[in-house]
Amino acid sequence: MNPAIRLRLAYALMITFVAVVIAYMGIFITYQIRNGMVHGPVLHYAIINMLIGYTLSKIIWRITRQLYLSQQWLKRFRANKHHKLTKRLNYKYHNWGTEIIVVRDNAFVALTIGLLRPKIVVSTAVLEIFNGKEVKAILLHERYHCRNYDGRKMFLSTLLADAFGYLPIVKPIICYFQTWQELSADRYAIRQMGTEAHLGSVLLKLAKQSFPRRYEAAVHFTHSTLEYRIIQVLEPERAVNVPLALLKLFLRSCSILLLFILGGDS
Repeated sequence: MNPAIRLRLAYALMITFVAVVIAYMGIFITYQIRNGMVHGPVLHYAIINMLIGYTLSKIIWRITRQLYLSQQWLKRFRANKHHKLTKRLNYKYHNWGTEIIVVRDNAFVALTIGLLRPKIVVSTAVLEIFNGKEVKAILLHERYHCRNYDGRKMFLSTLLADAFGYLPIVKPIICYFQTWQELSADRYAIRQMGTEAHLGSVLLKLAKQSFPRRYEAAVHFTHSTLEYRIIQVLEPERAVNVPLALLKLFLRSCSILLLFILGGDS
C-alpha cells in the first residue's frame, strides 16, 4: 500500500476510535445528569467516571502546558536573539515569508515553534558547525514544517496521545505519523536543493553524536526518526518501510472499546 494512503487510513482510523470514545463519554455524562443515580454495577460506573476524569484532566494539562511552554521559549529565544545573524538570514530568505530567529546557543538547535504563526529557530552553533548549503537544507526542512503547520499537528497528536493513550491504536499511529512528517520535510528539502548530498551530510554528522531535545512544544530537526531519514537519503529511489501493525492495533482497540461500552451498559 502507498505510504501516503496508509498514513491517511491509519490516522482516520485512530480519529474514529477517539470520536467514538468522546461520543460515548458525552452520552454517559448526559445519562448520569438526567437520571441522577446509578443503575447497574457501581464499579463499572466508577471506572468509567475515573477514565472520563483522567481524559479531561490530561486535555486541560496538555493545552495549558503547551501555551505556557510556547510563550516561555519564545521569550527566551527573543531575549537571546543574535540580531545581526537574524537580520541576515531573514533578508537572505525574505521570499519564504517565514520568520527566522537565530539564538545564541552552543548546542544544536533547529526547530519550528508557534501554532498560529510558525517560526524557524536556529542556534549560532548550527551556523558554525555546518556550511552554507547544509544550513540551507536544515532551514528548508524547517520551512516545510512551517508551511504545513506541523507544529499544530504535533500538538494535536501529543494531545491525543496524552488523553487517549489507553487506546492501543493511538500512540503507535502518532509515532508513525510523526515519522512521516520528518521524512516528508526531508523530501521537500532534497527537492528544493536538487540533491541529497547536503541534507545527507547533515544527518550523518548528527548521527555521530546525540543532541538532547532541549525545548518542548516545538517540532525539532533532531527527531527520533533519524534512522529512517538516513535510509531515505542513502536510497532515494527506494520507498522507506516504516512498520505499523495496524490490524493488531485495531483488534486490541476494539476489545478495549467494547469493554468500555458494554461495561457502562451492564
